[in-house]
Amino acid sequence: MFKFALFRNNAIFLVGIVAIAISLSILSYQYFAVTSNQIIQIASEDIRSNARTEANDISHSLENEMKAVISNLYILAHSTSVLSHQYEKAHNIIDAAQNSTNHLTDFYMWLDEKGKIIWISNINGSTYQKYNGFDLSYRPYFNIAKSTHKVYYSSTIESNDNVPRLYISYPLSNNSKSASNTGQTVTTDKFDGVMVAGIRITSLGYFLENQLLPESKNNMGLLDKKGIILYSDNSSYIGKYVLGDEFQHTLSGIVLPSSESLLNRLFEQSLLGNTGSGDIPGRSGIYTIVYQPVKIDGNYFLTSYILAPHNLASNVGNLVNQQKNFSIFIIIIITVAAIVVAFFVLSWNRRLKAIIISKTEELRTSNVSLIDTNKQLAKANDELKNHDIIQKEFINIAAHELRTPIQPILGLSGLLLRDKQTEKKRQELLEIVFRNAKRLERLTDDILDITRIESKSLKLKMELFNLSEMLRDVISDFQNQIDKGQIARANRKLEFIGLDEDIFVKADKDRIHQVISNLLSNAIKFTNEGEVTISVTKFDDRTVVSVKDAGSGIDPKILPKLFTKFATKSGSGTGLGLFISKNIVEAHGGNMWGKNNANEKGATFSFSLPSESD
Repeated sequence: MFKFALFRNNAIFLVGIVAIAISLSILSYQYFAVTSNQIIQIASEDIRSNARTEANDISHSLENEMKAVISNLYILAHSTSVLSHQYEKAHNIIDAAQNSTNHLTDFYMWLDEKGKIIWISNINGSTYQKYNGFDLSYRPYFNIAKSTHKVYYSSTIESNDNVPRLYISYPLSNNSKSASNTGQTVTTDKFDGVMVAGIRITSLGYFLENQLLPESKNNMGLLDKKGIILYSDNSSYIGKYVLGDEFQHTLSGIVLPSSESLLNRLFEQSLLGNTGSGDIPGRSGIYTIVYQPVKIDGNYFLTSYILAPHNLASNVGNLVNQQKNFSIFIIIIITVAAIVVAFFVLSWNRRLKAIIISKTEELRTSNVSLIDTNKQLAKANDELKNHDIIQKEFINIAAHELRTPIQPILGLSGLLLRDKQTEKKRQELLEIVFRNAKRLERLTDDILDITRIESKSLKLKMELFNLSEMLRDVISDFQNQIDKGQIARANRKLEFIGLDEDIFVKADKDRIHQVISNLLSNAIKFTNEGEVTISVTKFDDRTVVSVKDAGSGIDPKILPKLFTKFATKSGSGTGLGLFISKNIVEAHGGNMWGKNNANEKGATFSFSLPSESD
């Protein structure tokens, strides 16, 4: 019955390892999927932020250019040459103003108090004679400026030469003096015409295009305060009312029907002179629209908008999908390998069970003498011992077989991580796969260590080394992992308390490193807040290393079997670390113990090693 239980327990143990490997793979994939969605959201937010910044910069650039035009109009309107009708000097000043803003303005035009053309900048004699005295008093940039005596900003106006332009006009006034009924002199402002700047819509569009970054894939446009499209990358939209039926009909080919009302609400808000943004689901993907008012001296004049496609987020999504497929491939490999190992383990146990049943039946039916019976029992016992040896060897082989699919995962992940052409975010994703594979490798190493310990085949490579230096290096490695966020809930502080002098011991350096790492990893895992302290003390015949944490302490139910296999109440871990660590220390002639801290939170684990004599 003992042998049957042993076979059954070994089978359950190996099947448990297989289940853990598959569970870790599935959890890794789920974590990868969540992280992938977060990456796409971050990329989309970067696009929104860049679009808002670009819209704000373009709006301010346009405002500055418009202010330059207004400044020119102010100078011209207050010029002595203009107010005193010194035509030749005034013409030169108007032409100079045009030269300073010719990248944006088509001309500066001087109209007299009746709305007739006195001068248009930068024209030759024959052209001037054609337009001299031409009556433009019916134009709003004249009659509104005349009636309000304020600067006038027009919407798009179809000029006499059939070129759509925006107009800004500045009223001219001369001071006149007259006598009042009281005999006092009264000074009044007499309307003396307007100074007008004409801005061609196409020139405005070229200016806006030049404000976009060369690598930008965004589209932009310009609306007047009435909702008329002044500029768009699609020239067929220019001149249309954004909320009118004609333009609304074109939207059906661009955005989804469910998104049209959202887009129109954004347009309505923009025409109120507000700043805002929103995401619009389109037929070819998600777009972010950002609108920004253009204000001159605090007066709402135009609205600029940026339409940013989420192409970058789509590219990141494609990369994430590639990595997701890679992760699925890895999970399939691990699952198949685990199933194969489980199949062989169960088959082997069935064969061993059949052998035991057969031998037991032979003993029951045997009618030989007592001596023959004893010989057969001894022979059966020897065979059972051989079966035990064979099974232990098979467990060893099975662990190696479980490790085999991990090696290509590590190799391929390492190769991709060393690829200098791989994007930073892709490296971060591959590091997740790499760390999970390392976890499987550590589990396999623990199984192999258990096999070596139970078969008394644990071998040590003894050498003289500086224990204090090793402790500092281990703390530094763990602190780096905490700083980089590679250890969950990393709000702990590590501290080393040791002697000023170096402490040398003769031991297996890698195995002692494994023991220290196990104790420090457990201390960090169970300490949510506070310090984890590692200290070393040297006595005459031994050296003691202690790891003190600020966690919840050792559960009283676990304390009696603290250093046995699978002794754990944690939601993670196998409970093999302390068992392996204690056996490694005892193989060096030392000892290991653990206890709860007397007057404070947490526990302290210590181990001793024979001191190296000077």
